[in-house]
Amino acid sequence: MELSIRRIRSSGGERFVILVDESGTPLFYPALYVTVHMRGRSLAVNTVENSLNAIKALYAWQAYYDLDLESRFSQGDFLHPNEIHALRDFMQKPLVRDEQDKVVSISGRRNLVSTSNQYARLSVLADYLGFLAKQLQPSSKRDHDHVERMVSQIKANRPKKPTKSSPNRDEKHLDDAVLDSLEKALKPGAENNPAKEYAVQVRNALMFSILRVTGLRRGELLNLKVEDIDFAKNTLKVVRRPDSKDDIRAFQPVAKTRERTIPLIPELINCIYEYVLEHRNKTSGAKKHGYLFVTHKEGTSLGQPISNAAFGKFMADLKRITDNHNGIHAHALRHHWNYSFSKACESKGVTPEREEKIRSYLMGWSETSGTAATYNSRHIKEQANRAALELQNQHLGKKTPGDEE
Repeated sequence: MELSIRRIRSSGGERFVILVDESGTPLFYPALYVTVHMRGRSLAVNTVENSLNAIKALYAWQAYYDLDLESRFSQGDFLHPNEIHALRDFMQKPLVRDEQDKVVSISGRRNLVSTSNQYARLSVLADYLGFLAKQLQPSSKRDHDHVERMVSQIKANRPKKPTKSSPNRDEKHLDDAVLDSLEKALKPGAENNPAKEYAVQVRNALMFSILRVTGLRRGELLNLKVEDIDFAKNTLKVVRRPDSKDDIRAFQPVAKTRERTIPLIPELINCIYEYVLEHRNKTSGAKKHGYLFVTHKEGTSLGQPISNAAFGKFMADLKRITDNHNGIHAHALRHHWNYSFSKACESKGVTPEREEKIRSYLMGWSETSGTAATYNSRHIKEQANRAALELQNQHLGKKTPGDEE
């Protein structure tokens, strides 16, 4: 059975994610789980999709071992320890299709998924299988202890819970020289510009500039509307628009963080104004909605809001126009903004407490979330290194090689 995940947009703008078979029919229990167990908690569409990807992997595991969990659970027969171990091992590996078009796991330790991926998969499956077992176990054999024992065993087989930040996460930073070279290549009319149409070049250069100088998330960027730009006050407003009726994209970009207003320099405001006036508003279909960045390529999507896929292609193009392309993606630009912000605050003597408050506002975080410290870790390390060297110089720096005793 070939399964796929589909995104559906209702007439009211609400987004749904479902797991369907090869005929397009939704699978009953995954659909019930999403409706009853997930949507009631107002979880983000992407969170629901990640859960369905884990359940999709569960169906692949069943097919691989020729199991029918729904039939077994209806008879009160739950997973045994050896099956839970097999499930754990299967969830370590990415999935591919073999020559018979059967979903199988890739063997070999080099192909293991990340620890965080395996942990997330097993966490979802523990919850889903507990839900499924309680739905299917016969009324004559209601025994929640057996179900809870199975759920606990699955959770116990998860790898050690990963931390949110790896030791080297903040070491992979972007250099200003690389970003400068990218801006030069993206300049409309540049010889090595990856885009051919001039309007696309203007749009891409503007998107890159906004990401670089504001630290917006990609979803926040693609969610911008013309009305969010105050051309008189030189500001950009980040607005949350979940399940917007105006957004025809099934994969709707959304602002994950708090709403906020960000000041922009007049030069950038002028660039936005010129793009809207000279390119966006002259594109057929663009005036039917308010989204700032639109598709300029001829076809059925002409004038529609730029999609996540199109933005992903744009970011992929950036990696091919510079030699030092490692780490070029939207979130890396967000990290780089935070690093540059830290250096600016240090040079102006801003106190750490004040810096954290300002950073949290500009990034859309709660002041008590602790996220600001995560994004500031690279700058903190640099400060610590400088302090350590200064201490060493105080004790050893005054000595010359001939001073040894």
